[in-house]
Amino acid sequence: MARPIRLFVSSSPDLAPEREALGQAVAELPVSVGWEIKHTPRPGEKAFEPLTFIERCDLYLVVLGADFAAPMGAEWQQARGAGKALLAYRKRVLYSPSAQTLLHRSSDVTWTEFQSPQELKAQVTRALAQALLDRGEQFGLHLDEVEALLALIGTEEEEGAFAEPDQRRGAGRGAVILGRGT
Repeated sequence: MARPIRLFVSSSPDLAPEREALGQAVAELPVSVGWEIKHTPRPGEKAFEPLTFIERCDLYLVVLGADFAAPMGAEWQQARGAGKALLAYRKRVLYSPSAQTLLHRSSDVTWTEFQSPQELKAQVTRALAQALLDRGEQFGLHLDEVEALLALIGTEEEEGAFAEPDQRRGAGRGAVILGRGT
């Protein structure tokens, strides 16, 4: 059995609904391989060693809200220094000086803008599906999963952003998503 896909999500504390949407996006992808997801620790949350996880992760996803708050800078440097596959999103808000500095210094990064958690979820679903397709052999994807991901990308592009907010909760924290039985 293939090992889980490791995803690290770096985000500031003001993005709790967006973290929830990201967890849902991953859980809904039509693949049998599992996921191991870690997030930037929230204030007061029991700390794990995020930099060690980033070193081992397959994908690094950064979601910038109003602020580029600690420990996001250390996570960013670790991921960039390790050459991790980067997916970068920024919310359309007024940015703090630290967030503005990051955007200015990361001119080589393609930032995808979003307005709502639903829009972010739709964009990340497509991006993760494409990332899985790009590295399908490494992740042990089967033909039916490749076809489902291709269909998902096509469907998402046709439909656009989700029309109404998803009311489900509980996917915004770190997780291990078990693969579906085949």
